[in-house]
Amino acid sequence: MMKVFQFSSSASLERLTGRRASNLEELLDMIKTCSESSIFYHTFSAFLKLREAQVPFNSDFAIWVARMLNERALAEKLTAIDFSEYNTLESLRNRLVSLIAHQIQENPLCCRKIADEPFYLHDVTRVVYLTDHFAYDLASFRELLTKISIYSVYFHFIESRLQSQLKTDDFSAWIEESLNEPSLAQKIRQIDISVYTLEGLRSRIIQLIDGCLGIQT
Repeated sequence: MMKVFQFSSSASLERLTGRRASNLEELLDMIKTCSESSIFYHTFSAFLKLREAQVPFNSDFAIWVARMLNERALAEKLTAIDFSEYNTLESLRNRLVSLIAHQIQENPLCCRKIADEPFYLHDVTRVVYLTDHFAYDLASFRELLTKISIYSVYFHFIESRLQSQLKTDDFSAWIEESLNEPSLAQKIRQIDISVYTLEGLRSRIIQLIDGCLGIQT
């Protein structure tokens, strides 16, 4: 049975946890023991501010390692992580831990570097609210995608992954389950979020829908 898609949006209330790291070893311990929502905040959630600013790194961890510890090689390895390859936050956490632990093992002296500024661990509380935009089919969904805010795009395509343990986003889930368009859903699900701004992400989703609808652009 087809379900109507009601667009939502969210406001994220960032909060400091009181934890901080001043060197690579402390960062490693922090990543090992922090909450999954903190991992999400400093990786996926960073997409909201980093991509819009065109920062060449894809997470707060990579930025801090590059700028505050001058460990550029490690920062590049952290940035090379493709978030879409991970279906749980725990597996993403393990990858971060593995890269940093390997760097420490290969170069123990790197732990002696004290950062110019500490890394402050954040967590996030989301306030989710419904909008007055409803999609009944693929055509109306496509039309509304041009009108909703980037924060709504972010919520449904990025932030909703926290609830699904990174397995899917709201858009592709609805398109597959309610519209019976698994091929289109898969194409949307496989979008590499690391190469797009939020407006670019919106445009790419619309482009894929246009291809399914046979709309010439």
